[in-house]
Amino acid sequence: MKHTNDIFINDEKTFGLRLAKLRECRKISARKMSLDLGQNKNYINAIEAGRNLPSMSSFFCICDYIGVAPRDFFDAEYKNPLPASQFEDVFRKLTPDQAEHIYQIALDIADKD
Repeated sequence: MKHTNDIFINDEKTFGLRLAKLRECRKISARKMSLDLGQNKNYINAIEAGRNLPSMSSFFCICDYIGVAPRDFFDAEYKNPLPASQFEDVFRKLTPDQAEHIYQIALDIADKD
């Protein structure tokens, strides 16, 4: 069981809260996500409200949609569902000095949490 901001993800309600937080980080509406996943417009709302849990295959689709690995869904330390590959693609284009600068900024920001 993982701990997320003083909440254990061990039931429908806390699962829904975690999904809502990750979805909102991506700035995706629950309705759009539901429809994009081929579900009815209230599908994600029902999960986030703790009324339903997705099937295992639907859970994997949800993770793929928001760009988070299933293990990261339950990881309290994982706060940003931006796929690392997107960051890496940009990072590889930087000069060594730029890369070092970005790295130092990231360390500084991470240390303040």
